[in-house]
Amino acid sequence: MMKENYESRLEDEESTAGIEALSSNKTLYIDQFTATVTLQNKGLAMEEIEENGKKKGVYPRNMKEVFGYFKPSIEIDFINEDGGLVRENLYFKDIKDFDINNGKGNLINNSHFLNNLRTRKENFENLQKKIEKNARLRAILKNQESKNELKELLESLLIELKNAQ
Repeated sequence: MMKENYESRLEDEESTAGIEALSSNKTLYIDQFTATVTLQNKGLAMEEIEENGKKKGVYPRNMKEVFGYFKPSIEIDFINEDGGLVRENLYFKDIKDFDINNGKGNLINNSHFLNNLRTRKENFENLQKKIEKNARLRAILKNQESKNELKELLESLLIELKNAQ
């Protein structure tokens, strides 16, 4: 037997009106992703039309129309490695824009900050693999004195590169 569980912000007499149970292989996720529509103004009708002398709203018929009409977005603050805030607007044009997919989904692709973070992570992973494969470099990193010499060399190269710009 399927358990029916509904959560609603509507008044009790309205909360279950017109609700149909979802089949067990479907998921319904409801949240507010736009500040322009509230329960008070309900703003769901795309336009008002008259049908048989009565005003009737034209409502979105599919997900593309819903995303096109509401244009959901959210302003979010990320914290960078320096502890500073990076404010970014995330826009959602399709249900796939919520997908993370192990760092390869649209949510990360559509965010400049998250995309940059993923690129840096991949670069560090590649560097780690190269260090693990390079026996000579591993030997240098095991000895504290040679490790410090390598660090000084790399820092001086970095300064030289910055000055060359």
